[in-house]
Amino acid sequence: MFVLVVDDFGVKYKGKEHVHHLFAALKENYDVTTDWQGELFVGMHLEWDYKQGHVTISMTGYIQKLLQQFQHSPPTKPEHLPHWA
Repeated sequence: MFVLVVDDFGVKYKGKEHVHHLFAALKENYDVTTDWQGELFVGMHLEWDYKQGHVTISMTGYIQKLLQQFQHSPPTKPEHLPHWA
């Protein structure tokens, strides 16, 4: 099983020989890099906690980069989610 997003793969496999076969096939036509710890996917940083059964996802600096890209000034007072007081 795998997920493809433009040029990022997330691969779940049973037996490394199978994923190595996939990589070998891809490397015939593409440059391939690997992240065996699964710490980065589609620009998101993943922190796995297998004992607790969850993953923490973060995109450090994402909002700041967007504000800068669109030349948006930071608000002068806090802006809460709609309908939240």
